[in-house]
Amino acid sequence: MQLESNTNGRMLVEASWKFHLRRMVVLNIGFLVMCIGFVSIVRAGLGASPWDVFHMGLTLHTPLTFGTAQQVSGIFLLVLVCWLARSRPTVGCLLNIALVGLYCDLIFDLMPAPTIWWQQWPQFLIGLLFTGYGVGIYIACNLGAGPRDWLMLVLHQRTGIAIRWVRTMIEVGVVVVGILLGGPFGIGTIMFSLLIGHPTEWGIKWAARVVGPLVERREIKHEIIH
Repeated sequence: MQLESNTNGRMLVEASWKFHLRRMVVLNIGFLVMCIGFVSIVRAGLGASPWDVFHMGLTLHTPLTFGTAQQVSGIFLLVLVCWLARSRPTVGCLLNIALVGLYCDLIFDLMPAPTIWWQQWPQFLIGLLFTGYGVGIYIACNLGAGPRDWLMLVLHQRTGIAIRWVRTMIEVGVVVVGILLGGPFGIGTIMFSLLIGHPTEWGIKWAARVVGPLVERREIKHEIIH
């Protein structure tokens, strides 16, 4: 009886370790896919997303790279949101701050920067798809939102204003500051705001169906039973 208990305990530890490792791998894949999307859009030259207009604007006035600008703004937002929410950050939030900026910097110089419209628009649209599906993959890991999404959720909870309006107000404010800093605002910025909801919804649904089973804790029980 004792031997069976010890064996089950070891199997539980091993299954739990595999589960957490698998979830970390999937989370990093999600971040990487999302970053390919971010950088594709910036390098397409049609206008960055609202937050990236701000991040690129910061790089024009500081020694920061695109990725480190994301990290620095993420840290400031994290402090603000932790204070507003009276809560500690999740593992996913901390990893988002650390890894998204790192991956963006690693990808940035490898991504082509077309100057002809029939090359720019396909790259921009592919960037939208990568962004949406990357978001879906990292959300499927259920490790917590990044600092920007967390800010949106906290402001919604504190004010009662609908999430869509909270997000709009945040992004309008951010893009105005980014424009003042000289960030790459353009038609792509407007198109991003209008279109990003669709690939994000597709990505979340796809990830729930395909990625979800890989990162669900119920697999631990399955491994122990078998």
